Parts: sequence; structure tokens; C-alpha cells
Amino acid sequence: MAESFPMNGGNGVYSYTKNSLLQRNVADNAKLMVREAIIENLDIQTKTFVIVDMGCSVGPNTFFAMQNVVQAIKHKYHSTCSQIEFHVFFNDHVTNDFNVLFESLFSDHQKTYFAAAIPGSFYGRLFPSRSIHVAYSCYALQWLSRVPKGLIDKKNKGRIHYDGASIDVWNAYVDQFEKDMEVFLSARANEMVHGGLIVLVLPSIPSEQHSKIGYRIFTFVESSLIDMVNEGIVEESLVDSFNLPLYFPSDEDMTKVVEKNGCFSIEKLEITCLQCNIDAKSFIIHIRAGFEGIFTKHFGSKITYEIFERTLGKIEEIEAWLETEYYKTTRQLFMVLKCKKLIL
Repeated sequence: MAESFPMNGGNGVYSYTKNSLLQRNVADNAKLMVREAIIENLDIQTKTFVIVDMGCSVGPNTFFAMQNVVQAIKHKYHSTCSQIEFHVFFNDHVTNDFNVLFESLFSDHQKTYFAAAIPGSFYGRLFPSRSIHVAYSCYALQWLSRVPKGLIDKKNKGRIHYDGASIDVWNAYVDQFEKDMEVFLSARANEMVHGGLIVLVLPSIPSEQHSKIGYRIFTFVESSLIDMVNEGIVEESLVDSFNLPLYFPSDEDMTKVVEKNGCFSIEKLEITCLQCNIDAKSFIIHIRAGFEGIFTKHFGSKITYEIFERTLGKIEEIEAWLETEYYKTTRQLFMVLKCKKLIL
């Protein structure tokens, strides 16, 4: 069973609702590509389009994304759009704060679709067979269903991720990613109508750089933890047993898993630069909004609070990393898949 890693709910200072500008920029950067992909590749005749955002979190980014999808379909079928209705499903783990999500949604009186929640992991079936026309997911599939097995035995000591770790640790993450993607694609192959589209946007490291760079923000958090170990605040074994369930795939990774699955054709695959400008303090708070829950589950709230406070103390170092490396090397992967083979 997939583990649950929800973003911070509510409307507090460290909530995802108030700290998801990075993700909003990603969705905005992909807006035109999503629109073009739907207009060029969607060719289905129906009176009701069923759309799902997989990994919707708590808003507001999901609302902008879903409205973009709806508008693109309306443009595609403009001659009959007055007869078309839309049903949008917002999907995330059962622990997601759906109350905040729907409070925000229903405050918008201009919504042009029927809405419903579908709690559950997208690493498994969520919908009846042949019921989905467009599945969308933005910055969600980098989350694995679970931490790869055996990382303690692989001696990922003092690290909380595969960045800078041994090849054995790296391979464990790759294996988990490939297993998860096979489950994801097979489940969608059951649920999608023939010709239905899956639109994916996720953080990526290009294949030519995959073994050279990583997502170094975690090394700053690691150093805070190691300092706390050296000061006797945190047990070393507690740090060694903690690893983040995240993998940032390359374009080759994604092509491999899709071709192996065999149920979808790749209509578009593009690696683009991330266009975002954010200061170091805001960046750390964004990371906290997304990761505080998983840290708290393992370390407890008191230690987790201090982890992020100490990381805030590395502002100058993180600012330098953002300017010299992050904006130059971070990429986002845009992929459009069309369902060509139905699983019976």
C-alpha cells in the first residue's frame, strides 16, 4: 500500500495554500503547452468530459490548472461547446486537507464544471474502467509510493536522499520509481477511454546531467540534522533511518517506463527551463510547506521545527546555490501520453 505524504493543510503561515508559488509558476510555465497538447491531440466525441488532477493538494494551483484544461477543450470543440459539460475530480491522498480545497473552490462563483473529490493514491485504481478523458498531474509524480527498501543496509548514512549517495542507493531509487510508474500507467490504462490523454509536468534532471547534479536543497537540511546529531539533540540512528521518497526522473527514465508499459504513445516530451525567481527564505518556507509532515512523522514536531529554523540560518549559502546552480540546472519535464491500448 502506498504511503501518504500530504502537504501542510490549513491556512497557516507554513501552509501549502500560502506557500506554493513555485508550483504555481511551474503550472503557469506549462499552461500554453497543456493547451496546445489538448487542442492537437484530443479527439474524442462525448457530451461530458471527465478530467482528473492527480496530486491536487489543497489549492489554489489546481483550480488554475483545471480551468486551463477546461478552456482548452472548449476551444477544441468550440462549435459544440454549449452542449458539453465537464466533471472534474480532485485527487490526492485521503489525508489531504480537502476541506480547505473545497472551501476555496466553492468561493469561486465562476467555476464552469462539476467538482468532486476522489481520495486515494494514484499508485493504484481510482476510477471505473473507460471513464477518464484527460488526466493531469503537476509536480506530484516525483513522489514515490514509499521509501525504497533496504536503504539502511545500503549505508545511506547521514543522508536523507540519493543526491551524492552511492550507486547502490541511486539504483534503489530508480527501481522504486520504475515499479511505481508501471503501477501508475497500468491503472490509468484501465481507467482512460481510448484516445484519452495524460498530461504530466514534473521536476526533472536531463539525462546528460543525471549522474552529475541533484537537488541540493536536501543537503542543507541534512547538514542541519548532522549538526543536531553532533550536539546530542538527535540520535544518529534516527537520521540514518530517514530517507525522502522522491525521485526526479530524466527524459530517458520517462521514455523507458512508458515504452515498457506499452499502453500509451508519447505525443510530446519536452524538457524546459524553470522560470522562477524566489529568495532563499521563501524557498525554504516552500520546502517546509511540502515536507514538514513527513519530517514530523519521523522526528516529531519539536525536532522538525528546529530542523527548518536551523536551515533558515543558512540563507546566504542557499541564496548562492539558487543563483549559481538551481536556476541554471533545474528543469521541468512536460509529457503528453495518449491511451492506445486498453487493459482488459
